[in-house]
Amino acid sequence: MSTRSSKRVGRRSRLFQAIACSMLVATTPLAALAAQPLPADSLGLSTQCATASTAAERATCYTRKIADLKLSAHGEQLFSSNAATTNVPVVAAYTETATLGDPDSWKTDEFLQDWGLAAMNAHHAYARGLTGSGIRLGLLDSGVGLEHDEFAGKAHQGLVIGDLLADGSRCGADAYIGGNTACFGTDGGRPSVEASYVDTSLRDEVPPEYQYLIDTTFLRWDSHGTHVAGTMAANRDGSGMHGVAFAADFSAARLFSDTFVGFDLACYMGTQLCLDLSTHASESAIDDMYQQMNAANVRALNHSWGLTLEPANADEQAAYFLSPELETYWGTFAEGTRTNGMIQVWAAGNAWFPYASAEEAPIAGIHASLPRHFADLESYWLSVVNLAQTGDADNPYVLSRLSMKCGLSKDWCIAAPGTDITSAVYEGEVGVQGMALALTADGNFRLTGVEQLKSNTEYAYADYSGTSMATPHVTGALALLFERYPYLTNAQVRDVLLTTATDLGEAGVDDVYGWGMVNLQKAIEGYGQFRVDTEVDMVSAAGGTHWWNDSKVWDVWTNDISGAAFSFTSSAGGWLRLAGNNTFNGLTVKGGTLELTGTNTLTRD
Repeated sequence: MSTRSSKRVGRRSRLFQAIACSMLVATTPLAALAAQPLPADSLGLSTQCATASTAAERATCYTRKIADLKLSAHGEQLFSSNAATTNVPVVAAYTETATLGDPDSWKTDEFLQDWGLAAMNAHHAYARGLTGSGIRLGLLDSGVGLEHDEFAGKAHQGLVIGDLLADGSRCGADAYIGGNTACFGTDGGRPSVEASYVDTSLRDEVPPEYQYLIDTTFLRWDSHGTHVAGTMAANRDGSGMHGVAFAADFSAARLFSDTFVGFDLACYMGTQLCLDLSTHASESAIDDMYQQMNAANVRALNHSWGLTLEPANADEQAAYFLSPELETYWGTFAEGTRTNGMIQVWAAGNAWFPYASAEEAPIAGIHASLPRHFADLESYWLSVVNLAQTGDADNPYVLSRLSMKCGLSKDWCIAAPGTDITSAVYEGEVGVQGMALALTADGNFRLTGVEQLKSNTEYAYADYSGTSMATPHVTGALALLFERYPYLTNAQVRDVLLTTATDLGEAGVDDVYGWGMVNLQKAIEGYGQFRVDTEVDMVSAAGGTHWWNDSKVWDVWTNDISGAAFSFTSSAGGWLRLAGNNTFNGLTVKGGTLELTGTNTLTRD
């Protein structure tokens, strides 16, 4: 089943799930294709769409089938547990009690709601005055409930994106939910809506206690994107939980449209397909999203989604990468980074069933592995796997048994907390009599009842698990490091994050954990390794609290640094002190002042 399943496990939802699961094949038309080894030159879409009578219908078939194949949230909400679902109390004013220079003082009750913050040593970054202030992040997900109090008072954005139409305009946000000529358009500032309808023909199949479901559409929020955004940047305000970069701003775009599933006797018995309405983004809508993200100066973009069924090996990945039908699609993601050097942070993906050992886990998904197809993207890409707690002080974190491993993305892969993560959600459900659909003037359908759902919304918290939940921990950590190193490029900050990670599993970079666990205590102290020959131009002073001289453009890196060669300059007359015991491969100073105070054994001049 798609990993976009509802996290609710109540009696009503179990009935919906039972009906939906009985029609699994019918509602996932490419599931069988995605599960099979694919030829290197084709996805077979031409054959599948050959019965379309016109070129326009064939084009629509391609778009929808590719979209069906690729879109799936990587948060395993079905396997998650609920936390508190009460309305969020409004905090009139918050006075920070933690102090600079004292990491433990930042471990408030609010901090402790997300165990991932302490696991990544985020409190050490906060004690250095780092909060993510002035940094804009992005997420492409199921939409964010911006009215949640955890996002109040910030310059967050909900981006409106849509398919490019023949007249040059964009499809309107949530104008359609389906139909022969329906297009895709969404507002990232509200979550997508999931609607389920049980037809009157099922009246005799439904037990007496469920008769109230008949001829009623139940609408509920998909809180996946809200949960992800909370982990990235929820407010530190003394209430609920707070995000990794609690002072950062974000721009949210919605990849998933509203959905409507109608169950009747025929589809329940398997004699015909269930009514399944939704729209899917074309490449033009994805391009629209990237243009807006880059215009807003988004530094890192969070992707907690991927294929429902991912390729299992390098050959299967190659089939997708080399498919002519997907050439434009892959290029759209690549150009999104090439424009401004945006870092793209991808969930590695979730396994369908628990596996026996981390080594047996499936490999990271194809989007997380895209630098295998476009080598120039490697410096700007991150693949993220999900860690769970073990309760063992000697080995506290291990790959979740439902997480994919780094696999072929190991060289740009990192691990982060992603199991039983508490964050913000929209709760609430509403029942609307009849089918909550209206026919538009052009013969398509739109969803009704959304306003009633809005009036029945609770701003709450819940525990979710999945690589979807690990990924925003990494994106939030990047925001703290962007603030810490304003003179480094996005790609250089990414390398600081990777090379200061705490090694897990086999020594060095491995195909399970990649570089290891995010460690912000070490990451705020400079590089751990120069992965490639690295040139730094110190154009501004270090971010956060200064310990030396605020009138100078300066910084201190205390880590022991190994690796490739380092070249330093400063067009601002800056001063960089390397205080560790360094063994990197040679040094060039082109400007500014470079001070070395440790024991340095460089392998060339």
